[in-house]
Order: sequence, then structure tokens, then C-alpha cells
Amino acid sequence: MKCHGMALILGLLLLAALSALALASMNDMVMQRRMTANSSHQAQALTSADRAAAAARAWLDSRADVEREAGCSADCLLPPAIHGPGELPQHPEFESLAWWQAQAVRAGTHPETRESLGPALDYPEASWWIMEELRYLPLPDTARAPAAAGVGYYRIYARGTGPSPGSAAITESIVARPWEGEFEPLEYPRGASEGSFCRQFEPTVPCGMQAWRLRR
Repeated sequence: MKCHGMALILGLLLLAALSALALASMNDMVMQRRMTANSSHQAQALTSADRAAAAARAWLDSRADVEREAGCSADCLLPPAIHGPGELPQHPEFESLAWWQAQAVRAGTHPETRESLGPALDYPEASWWIMEELRYLPLPDTARAPAAAGVGYYRIYARGTGPSPGSAAITESIVARPWEGEFEPLEYPRGASEGSFCRQFEPTVPCGMQAWRLRR
């Protein structure tokens, strides 16, 4: 009888251990699924932000020389949707979605009219961009065509969201854009491949992406 009791106790202990092990395994699976989903949503948010930044660069490369005050390096007349130096917050990753909706340009819309650019360029995600000119530097005279008188340097903040409400990515990029020369701006919306604007210039002329980082 005593042996039967010990066997029962050992069986119960073994069953409890197996149940605890199964419960821990289920919790691990749930946690792994959540981590995988969060990682996927964050990756989608980053892709959305990158698309918004690409839209900003496309619009910048489409501006004509007449839209920027020639040779100006401070307090310049800038194309619409470009802010002057120091006008944007230093930490846009802490700004609310309402701030982005009020201050930034939604990707897939025209920066000046805020109207949709058409179904082919609609963004299903909430993607936003905002831009400021950091400085303008004159270039030395060159006989190689197409010449440019100077280069403007711009900071682009972009915000993208993933499927879940808490998934958001905010990036910062610095781009260079030559001004005042015999070159062709791109069509907007982009009618050429990315980088085609910069391919007009010699490699010594700063143009395109100069730096990038993830802010959030």
C-alpha cells in the first residue's frame, strides 16, 4: 500500500513538472510570435519612412533654379515646403502624429497643394516627410558641363508607420542638391529613375544622399 502511495505521489509530481514545462513552452512561443510580429511591423514602418524620404528627394530634384534666390546663403527665399535653417525641432522623433500631420507633407501628395498625385502614387501607410535647408555653399568655376554655381544641403526627416499603432520609424537624411546651372530638373512626380538627376554632374560635385540615420 505504501509503495502504491509513493508511486501516486511521484506520478503527480511528474505530471506537474510536465505541465509547468508545457506552460513555459507555450509562453515562449507566444513571446516569440509577438517579437516576430513587432520586428516585422517595425521593418514595414522603416520601409514606409524610406519611401517618404525618396518622395522628398524626388520633389527637391524637380525644383527649378528660379524657385531659390540665386547665390543666397542666409535668410533666403526658398521653394515652398522647404524650411529655413533652424526652423525644425531637433528631436522630431518625440513629436506627436498630430504634429507630423500638421507640419509635414504626406507622401503621395503634392507639397504645395496637398492634393493626391494619383492612384499610382498613393501610399497605403501613413508616410510623412519634412525638409529644411541647412546651408548653401558656392562651387568654384568649372568649364565642365553642366556647371553649377553652388550646392544646397538639406535635412529630410521622414516618418513611416507599420500595421500596429505603436510601430513607427523616423529617419534623418542629409542630401546635397546643386543649383544655378545648365542642367535639367526631374519631372515631378518622378519620371526618371532615382539618381538620374545627380548623374548629370561630375563626381566632384556633391549631389544626392550624404548621410543617413535612424532616429526612432
